[in-house]
Amino acid sequence: MQIVQLNEKDLIDTIMLLREHPIGETDHETINAQVICRLTGNDWGLWRTLTDNLAHVSERLDQYQQLTDEDRQVVRERITSLLSAIEATPKTMRWKVRSAIGDKVKWYKDVEELADR
Repeated sequence: MQIVQLNEKDLIDTIMLLREHPIGETDHETINAQVICRLTGNDWGLWRTLTDNLAHVSERLDQYQQLTDEDRQVVRERITSLLSAIEATPKTMRWKVRSAIGDKVKWYKDVEELADR
């Protein structure tokens, strides 16, 4: 989910991950909300990317006819749960300072930049 421009495969992978694994506080077959909240509470860029991507996934769910209504409901509930936990998490001073800068400064590296390493 730390991909700024999701492609179709990323969307499908995220939907399936959220459908198959509950949100919880452990690592065993669970999406560990505590770890995600700790990381996003300290890193504004990760917070920005993750919250944007979760919202995007939620918006696109109806386009996947292979999903049942129950699948969509489960995924939306898990997205809502995770976003609520992320928003309720206290943010560090580092996060707040970076948040004040916002989108004016790019917070991610393009794939091309990473490929040149």
